Amino acid sequence: APQPGELQCEATFERGTLSVDAHDAMAVLSVVAPALDGASRAPLRLVAVLDKSGSMSGDKLRLVGATMRFMLKHLEARDQLGLVEYDTKVNVLAPLTPCDDAGRARLDEALGRLRAGSQTNLSGGLLRGLSLHATGAATEVGVSRAEFGNVYRLLSPEQQAEGLSFLKAPPPEGARECHEWSMELRFERDEDAARVARVRYTLHETFADPVVDVEHAPFRLTRRGWGVFTVFAEVHLVDERIIRLQHDLKFGPSETFSTVWLPVRPLTEEDKAAPAEKGAVRSTFLFTDGLANVGITKTEDVCAAARSQLEELGDRRCTVSTFGFGADHSAELLQGLADAGAGIYSYVENEDQIGQAFGEALGGLLSTTHQNVRLSLSLAPGVRVARACTDYATEVSEGVGGALATSSAEERRDILVRLSLPAGEAAAHQLIGHLGTKAFSVRSVRSQAPAPIACAVARGAVAEGGRDDFVERHWNRFVATEALKSSKDTAGRGQLEEARRLLTEALGALRASPLAAVGDAVTLALISDVQECLGDLRSREAYSAVASKKMSAMWQGHSRQRCANIDSTAMYMNTASAQMRSAFQSMGK
Repeated sequence: APQPGELQCEATFERGTLSVDAHDAMAVLSVVAPALDGASRAPLRLVAVLDKSGSMSGDKLRLVGATMRFMLKHLEARDQLGLVEYDTKVNVLAPLTPCDDAGRARLDEALGRLRAGSQTNLSGGLLRGLSLHATGAATEVGVSRAEFGNVYRLLSPEQQAEGLSFLKAPPPEGARECHEWSMELRFERDEDAARVARVRYTLHETFADPVVDVEHAPFRLTRRGWGVFTVFAEVHLVDERIIRLQHDLKFGPSETFSTVWLPVRPLTEEDKAAPAEKGAVRSTFLFTDGLANVGITKTEDVCAAARSQLEELGDRRCTVSTFGFGADHSAELLQGLADAGAGIYSYVENEDQIGQAFGEALGGLLSTTHQNVRLSLSLAPGVRVARACTDYATEVSEGVGGALATSSAEERRDILVRLSLPAGEAAAHQLIGHLGTKAFSVRSVRSQAPAPIACAVARGAVAEGGRDDFVERHWNRFVATEALKSSKDTAGRGQLEEARRLLTEALGALRASPLAAVGDAVTLALISDVQECLGDLRSREAYSAVASKKMSAMWQGHSRQRCANIDSTAMYMNTASAQMRSAFQSMGK
């Protein structure tokens, strides 16, 4: 039996007795997180990346600020919160800051500087937010403040006539090399600048030398050109670490700089070994109401950049959860980023839902018990896995294994599998395999691997009884999630009729389930979701504005058994998420 505070494994077969003939049988493999039981929770490291583009003006931005302030009330001195704002530019309002009295005051003052701006540099905001996890808290030894950006001047006709050019070919017709700009990285302290060996700038491919190294502070690179683009920079430190930055070149203002917090001063071994960091829960929340139209804009490119930066974080890797407001954001992008960051995408249909969406996500973080959860089933001879019916990453060879990311108190992860059983003899107990789990406990700050449990089932001349309700329920969940995902992808290609057919087919299968006839709450909720999405596929406009968002959130919520600010996914909330959601709903009332 698992010890207090450990994960618990369970296995449920589709029938109490399976026939002795060779056949396939369904089973559900489960891992269940322990209750908190009043135990001390893990410290939180949360970075909020806030969209302040023009479309966020008014009540939306005001409510986001109010919600962040309300969130502060639920954080403790051992927690840290970082704030990044973005429109066309990206700015760090606050690095990871301890939530003690002084830190709360600094964070509150930073939130007071939120003002609506222009366009949406979502990629720049997210990548800057992720980088804050690498730098740590503002009070840590390793963090230094700097300004990164460009200065600018418009050249006079006489200066243009000098003929100085850095391009490998003449500019396009109608364009002139009349803009002179300089990239700079300005450190607040000279000793911090001295820890930088060089800054490598990567410019647009139209330059004759697109990659240039600059070795001396303020690491100025001056060029002339005819248009703007994104400048990428690698800050090479003397200890051989590399910090990556990017800046959207600006013409017009004489200076365009953003504050960056860089880990140029290495943490001591004592800092690195601090238990609060080893057991910390790390996450990044990304909020937006629009499409990425500055910086990296293609969905696949933004997701690839996020995955790369998450890998670079190493043992400071965080989860990423995304929140999309209204009808104009890209559900495909936000769902992809949540997948990359092992988080959840929440669809926030209107302003009234902003608080509850944040609340349920924060409740889950504050009740996290385990990270890097893995579930594995080693199979008895002759037994094999025909299919793992899950969207979690799985490996199938002599058994099946899956990476289930994080678990919060009371949460369960149920993986439906189809097993191929060999012919056998009648027996009260035939061993199918051993089910085990391994995870890092953030409460005890150590890895846990409880002893695997034996999975056995009775074999008889004929199968006895109907399909187990628990297995049937998860089969229905799988039918619904597969239909939501495939229908969403099909509708995204413009094939609405085929998308409707897929949902109609799934709806028929769900209604035919024995659980539907007896009013099973989970099955009826799945039927309601599929039916609702079917109604939202009435036109391409309705799909783009509403259905694409609902289907993404419903699919990911049901597939991962996580609440996603959709009514039906509330069944997956634990006590902490439910309480926090309720508190945020009543915020300001």
